[in-house]
Amino acid sequence: MNKLDSEVVAGHLVAAGYALTESSREADVVLINTCSVRQHAEDKVWSLLGTLRARKLRRPDLVLGVIGCMAQKERGAILQRMPHVDLVCGPMELDRLPELVAEVRQRHERVVAVGEGHVGRVPRAVTRRPNRVQAFVAVMRGCDNYCAYCVVPYVRGREESRPLADVVAEVEALVADGAREVTLLGQNVNSYGATLGDGTTLARLLERLDRLPGLERLRFVTSHPKDASDALFRAMAGLPRVCPYLHLPAQSGSNRVLRDMNRGYTREHYLERIARARALVPGVEVASDFIVGFPGETEAEFEETVDLVRRADFQNCFVFKYSPRAGTKAAEMADDVPWEAKQERNRRLLAVQKAVMRRRNAAMVGRTVEVLVEGTSKRDATKLTGRTRANHIVAFAGAPRLEGRTVSVEITGFTPLTLFGRMP
Repeated sequence: MNKLDSEVVAGHLVAAGYALTESSREADVVLINTCSVRQHAEDKVWSLLGTLRARKLRRPDLVLGVIGCMAQKERGAILQRMPHVDLVCGPMELDRLPELVAEVRQRHERVVAVGEGHVGRVPRAVTRRPNRVQAFVAVMRGCDNYCAYCVVPYVRGREESRPLADVVAEVEALVADGAREVTLLGQNVNSYGATLGDGTTLARLLERLDRLPGLERLRFVTSHPKDASDALFRAMAGLPRVCPYLHLPAQSGSNRVLRDMNRGYTREHYLERIARARALVPGVEVASDFIVGFPGETEAEFEETVDLVRRADFQNCFVFKYSPRAGTKAAEMADDVPWEAKQERNRRLLAVQKAVMRRRNAAMVGRTVEVLVEGTSKRDATKLTGRTRANHIVAFAGAPRLEGRTVSVEITGFTPLTLFGRMP
């Protein structure tokens, strides 16, 4: 979602007469798009703002702005701690950025825009995106779940789905501009349509988009286990362009922790939903998220999470150490798991998942898979990289002209995160 916000903001500014620079040192306007999901993300922003202080002193005309979730959440602290910041703009005001920047430059005063309930509808400049082959599309904003640890509802607002016709029109424009794979985004994407009141669902949206000429692949993230329905799984199975990949964050394997997190399901329900997805969607791969060290988590409860990871046999997992987010329910709880224990649990859970991925990827050797080429590998300029329909990352030797094409690759090697192959 943050990547898409940055892309859309850049498009709005270019339309207003600005040009993107290769380096922030060349820029007249520097905007830092921020995340507040974890403390580590905010710490990086504070550090970056500190390093920009000297540049702002040398160039008083430089417009320095903080945008996104941290701007919404920490606006008072930003203004107090960072007097060299000119602009603070929350995620619900991003459509106004060109006029806000102009206001700073004209008035030579600090500008703050963190309104609540305002969600801009400025048309997206579909040509302004970093990857011609792939594109993100936000189908909804905000969240109504209020998980105890999560700040998203407070910084991005209540859940609001975009009309189906608007989403279809944007995807059509992206495909016409060269996109072959589109990922639909939402904080709780499988509740898409709930606020529209016309019976629209994510499954119905997938059915409509699946018919678009030129679109090869269709994905969606992130799904909530309590809303992962059989109807959605049947749509995934029956629609040829919808990829068999499901990002379904569990967050914990302990029912007591899940209750305190306000997740709305049990470990048994979660495992049943995965089993049902695998029964209905041929070849589906499932990824998950986990938080270790949530308030009150005991060693035995953490071991329940380890057990769930082993049982679920995930393609991949993202593991995070709990950090309190001001304003959330969990921030009122005692953060009683020592930092050292959080680090150790993080390491142990990642090691368990790494062993799962190593075993699963070893079983891929010898298979031939269909890869959509995304471009040159960042780690090895002699190789191309892309993904299978089930979201396996594949690196292989090939000509740059193959970017944007779908090719067959025979898998010859692997690491826990990447498959390696050759074109037959």
